[in-house]
Amino acid sequence: MTNDLLRSLRLARGLTQGELAELVCRHIERATGRASAFDAQAVSRIECGEISWPRGATRAALMAVLEAETPYALGLHPKRTRRDGEKDEATKRRDFLALAGISAAAVTFTDVPGRVGSTDIADMRDRFARLVDVDSYLGGADTFRVYFAELARTEQTLSRASYSFGTQRELTELAAEQGQQAGWAAFDAGFTATAVDLFKYSRRAADEAASRELAANAFVHIAYASSSDDAVRAADSACEAIGTDAPPKARALLQSRRAWSLATAGNRDGAARALETARDALQDNDTDAPHWCAWVDHSELDIMTGRVWSVLRQPDQAIAPLERALATYPDHWPRDKALYLSWLADAYIDAGADTAAVSTTEKALTLAGRVASARPVARLRDVTQRCVVAGIDGGAELARRTASVRPPIPVRL
Repeated sequence: MTNDLLRSLRLARGLTQGELAELVCRHIERATGRASAFDAQAVSRIECGEISWPRGATRAALMAVLEAETPYALGLHPKRTRRDGEKDEATKRRDFLALAGISAAAVTFTDVPGRVGSTDIADMRDRFARLVDVDSYLGGADTFRVYFAELARTEQTLSRASYSFGTQRELTELAAEQGQQAGWAAFDAGFTATAVDLFKYSRRAADEAASRELAANAFVHIAYASSSDDAVRAADSACEAIGTDAPPKARALLQSRRAWSLATAGNRDGAARALETARDALQDNDTDAPHWCAWVDHSELDIMTGRVWSVLRQPDQAIAPLERALATYPDHWPRDKALYLSWLADAYIDAGADTAAVSTTEKALTLAGRVASARPVARLRDVTQRCVVAGIDGGAELARRTASVRPPIPVRL
């Protein structure tokens, strides 16, 4: 069996096999005082599955270079104890949640089945998909506990039930999706530290399930939520890691997020190329897209295109796609519409369309005030301050009203 986990971790850091080998050799020499013959061919043999348990010094060096806590997190295992390694990783994954103060055990279910099969997995996925759809209508402060309860149910199923190896992998992949969704809800509610912890959990679970796409998406989420200076590098590595054989909508989603990272870093040409790559991916037939990226379509890409050009202060390229997408975007999806209107208002300010900027901001403010999300109001405060600085009529009053808005968010999730 190939070691896709180690390969994805290597690619996520932008390393070739030769570069990884060189770093491993340096680490071994520093740690032991002895030179190592570990080379690119050895890395290739590990990734191809020919070597599953390299020497201790090599394992320690790989763990240090790829920032893994255990050999199992690198897909390494003694041939006869693979199942033991998987159980150990599952325990560490649950312990990580507890250490982060997000214990799945705090939510207890009495209906966990004794044995889980494909029918149970399908039911769990269908239920979670229906709950994810609620995210369009409500803010993260309203949905976090719902999504975290689903994650807790899946973790308790993994802990208590019996199942086949294939079912275990499906359950772990589902937990990775649920961790990302719960993390996104926490981020939306303004609880960034909790969000990052859940994204890290999700990445662990995705790695265990050998889901390159989900692991890459978790990596991008971590960079996005933590405002990491390495966000562009993370997005580049994530897109490289999933490869061209990933589902088209997964490629489109990650490339569009890569475009955003490039835009916020001021890389106009790179952002434009990433948007083009995302749009090309959407041309491919994708009837079997995973639910976590199935929502990506041309309208969503228009929105990201407008946001990218808005942050790059190119209103002539931002306004048309945003107006086109928002013309049919429903008001009963208030959080997202308020956010997207804020980028349109920014573009109007840059274009000198003062009246349109004010009216668009007012509409966004009306939507933002009734949703349990921290992000729209934070964005609109930035927009209204731009109105004030630009001396736009009505800007000061709009800024005062925006400053007084308090989204319905609790002190604790």
